[in-house]
Amino acid sequence: VEKDCKATVFDIKKAGAPTIEPRFETKFWVEAISSSTMKQWEEDSMPQLPNSELALKLPPINSYIPTKFELKPLPADDSSHPLLNCSVKVCIGNGKKKQWYPACVVKFKTEKNNHFLLLHFEDEHEQWYTLDSNIVDTDENAIEAGFESFFDNGKVKFKVTAVPREGEGFVFSYGDADHECDVDDGVAFPPIPPPSPASRLPQLVYNNNSLKVWHMQDRRFKRPQSDLRLNFVCDGMNDALKQACMDLFCKLCADALAETCYLASVCELGSSLHSNDTGFSIRVNGFDDKVMLLAKEVLDVVMSFRGRDGHTCLPSTIKDSRFDACLEVLRRNYSNSGMDASNFVTSLRLLCLKPSTKSSFSKLKALEGMTSDKFVDCLNQVLQKISVEAYYHGNVCREDADGAAQMISEALTVHHRGLPKKKMPSKLIIKAKDAIDHHLITSPTVDPTDSNTSVEVYFQIGKDDLTNRVLVDLLEHVLDEPFYNELRTKEQFGYEVSVGARWTFGVLGMSFKVTTSCKTADEASARVDRFLGEFRTQLESMSDESFMEHLVSLAKEKLEMFDSMADECGSHWSEICEGRYEFEVHRKEVQCLKTVTKESLLVAYDKWLHPVCGKGKPKKRRRVVFHVIGKGNIFRPDDPSEVGEHIDGLVRDFHNSVKGETWGKITF
Repeated sequence: VEKDCKATVFDIKKAGAPTIEPRFETKFWVEAISSSTMKQWEEDSMPQLPNSELALKLPPINSYIPTKFELKPLPADDSSHPLLNCSVKVCIGNGKKKQWYPACVVKFKTEKNNHFLLLHFEDEHEQWYTLDSNIVDTDENAIEAGFESFFDNGKVKFKVTAVPREGEGFVFSYGDADHECDVDDGVAFPPIPPPSPASRLPQLVYNNNSLKVWHMQDRRFKRPQSDLRLNFVCDGMNDALKQACMDLFCKLCADALAETCYLASVCELGSSLHSNDTGFSIRVNGFDDKVMLLAKEVLDVVMSFRGRDGHTCLPSTIKDSRFDACLEVLRRNYSNSGMDASNFVTSLRLLCLKPSTKSSFSKLKALEGMTSDKFVDCLNQVLQKISVEAYYHGNVCREDADGAAQMISEALTVHHRGLPKKKMPSKLIIKAKDAIDHHLITSPTVDPTDSNTSVEVYFQIGKDDLTNRVLVDLLEHVLDEPFYNELRTKEQFGYEVSVGARWTFGVLGMSFKVTTSCKTADEASARVDRFLGEFRTQLESMSDESFMEHLVSLAKEKLEMFDSMADECGSHWSEICEGRYEFEVHRKEVQCLKTVTKESLLVAYDKWLHPVCGKGKPKKRRRVVFHVIGKGNIFRPDDPSEVGEHIDGLVRDFHNSVKGETWGKITF
């Protein structure tokens, strides 16, 4: 009987004769329920509001819900117009005759109620034209190929030959259908768009006390979104312990921000925190209305570790119970690294070439006996002096960038001590010996049950140079299909066969990779060298038409538009992080590519890759061969835990064999 309900007493003597169920002859009695009981039951079934002490409340409002979606206005001296970035032909007088000249609209500005367009011509000449009043407010949809009008109050006629797609920058077209067909067929070089004005490239807006902030307002994708990226360079990141502590630091911060980041992700705001050889990096992206709010939350947690000299406990932003959990996750990550032979052979190459990079095995060993006190003490040393470089990109104006710089500066706390440029860690690359005999580094796979063998043959070329970089890219483009066709398709030499250009801290190179389960490592590396010897004849006999097709195809790849705002931001950010600051590097590479001849490519091939000289004798090359062997005839420590130490020993032996010689500090 429910509480507060009246019970009904049943007396079988007074109930009378029972009713009998016909099939099982079960006896049961039926008695009417009183009206008062029915009324009470009906009242009890109605929903009851809780008393005033338990008042209902709505859930808290998610502070990351965006509320502003307007695009920020562009500067008056470089604003937007439907003709901007279009390719046009302009009818200009040349003596007594008038001729049509191709050009690109690169800039639009307004001064004293007059509107001007800057045109960039094929010969690099630029000239301003007054925009006639009848097309000042032309609808964007009205501008298409074939549109005609006038500049300078009807004095100069023009017609549009090409209109950029959404997300595309400058387009340059000769307006000649035959030429465009030749470009598509690979027999004519594509037109090179003009350089972007300085206002369309990242600008340094703040530079003080080891903090640099770059900014660029988006003009391509026109979305109410922004992307903030920060790179922190820390002092003394030169040993396995400090790099391991930095990995753990990033895991702890990410763990502490899990709830915050979840709320932000619901509103399409993303964030990430990653460690690297010299410190760590942060990225926050999404609707520009709330990006800085999330960035401040992330920075507050990250910077809570700074200015705590003398403290041995974790900051209040980190729960004590989470330290052991994050430490265990990191240890497992280290233990499981390198389990794939193909990925491991590439990691082994980087470990040998970059002495500043420490292996997962050495970092796992450095974490032995790690406690929160030791961790805090190590982090206090690492975060004592830092240098920060940031890039703010998207639907953000200069005032927004200034605000971001101020927020970052304040987040660094009053304890901030900058890391001088002279003490910034150098990104050094080991110089492979130039000799007939190559370096050979042979390692067992981390997983003893892995039956795959992976081989990477690396050719080191030298310091970064525009011409050499273009030649390396062109060699990759020429070699890629024949290399795959010979070793993978025809000979079934391995299931993964590839060739690629390499750019490692400013040092150029090329690598040839073969991953196989049916060939030995020696057979794979020997086959690569034999291919390079045989391909020289094909390269020399290549027709001019085929060579031109490779040039045009590579040029078109380099001139391809960015796929997204994140893609464009990532390209600029990589230039900032590497300190090269060549924001239109692909355009310069295409200009250089236009001057490359088959003879110059053949000279580069002979110098860098070909195994024999003109007299048919073995020649010197900077060649390093990496073998990662699975099941097979190779030394493997009996104790699996010693495999990592054995691999670290191989890296040390390589460094000792070249006497630690590097290419030195590379500047651009």
